[in-house]
Amino acid sequence: MTFKAAGFKLDTQYNRVRLSKGSNLKEYWSDFILCEYKTRPDVDLSTVESVQQVRAVWTGDEWELHFVCKVEIEVAEAPGEKTVGVDLGINNFAALAYEDGHSELYPLNCLKQDDYYFSKRLARCDDSDSDQATRLNQKKSARRTHYFHTLSKHIVQRCVDEEAGTIVVGDLSGIREGEGNGESKNWGKHGNLDLHSWAFDRFIDLVEYKSEMEGITVERVSERDTSKSCSCCGRNRKSNRVERGLYVCDDCGVVANADVNGAENIRQKVSPSPSEDRSNGWLAQPSTFLFDKETGAFAPQEQVTS
Repeated sequence: MTFKAAGFKLDTQYNRVRLSKGSNLKEYWSDFILCEYKTRPDVDLSTVESVQQVRAVWTGDEWELHFVCKVEIEVAEAPGEKTVGVDLGINNFAALAYEDGHSELYPLNCLKQDDYYFSKRLARCDDSDSDQATRLNQKKSARRTHYFHTLSKHIVQRCVDEEAGTIVVGDLSGIREGEGNGESKNWGKHGNLDLHSWAFDRFIDLVEYKSEMEGITVERVSERDTSKSCSCCGRNRKSNRVERGLYVCDDCGVVANADVNGAENIRQKVSPSPSEDRSNGWLAQPSTFLFDKETGAFAPQEQVTS
């Protein structure tokens, strides 16, 4: 339950908060719930600029109060002047292309496994509105939220490590729309299911606020033609994308991972490639990071525990 500004009154002197029962449940104007709270030693609500919301959250054993606060944070200086391009998709959730010529992939295996697992469990529920189904949906949502937070934090940290001061990400705000005819674009049976379940905008928002704390700028650019154009010679031809994961340019002969090629095209919209020739081997051989459920973190593929 969420109480907005008009629904609570905070007393930081005595660590109490008064929560409104709402107009539908009030019998008298003074009817409310008075709660005492205890914060962590490093938290002092009397020093924050404002408390914007109070959330009552049931943990399964007890109720917790979560205070949503507005605070000022120190913003670090940009770690460097390099750029990194980020291409989001429904097979590899993110592909990264760095200015100095290396790339990374972040496959969606774990989320797809979760979708399959929870779909099977939910199908065995007697009622989609049952308590069991509700708990399963909440658990699935919590896992996805954790994945998005962990991945966005990991990507921002990688940018800090690589001294990248700008993240260029493809703007996917219209990805679910068609070609102006009012109908949704058809991405195939499985693609449509995946597309409508991945929260691209939500993820970009997470990257933006985490980047801001590190002094990194996030720029959204159009993805138009980034999947069809060669990032080395600029040749634009749809047939060059041989299959979902492979891009072969019939003009300059470059062979690349299709998502990495798209990420490099996105990056070049803000920072063109250096004038000197660069080896394009990194386009075809990106490092792959997988989410390790045991540690709850991302690690290079060869280091993930079984």
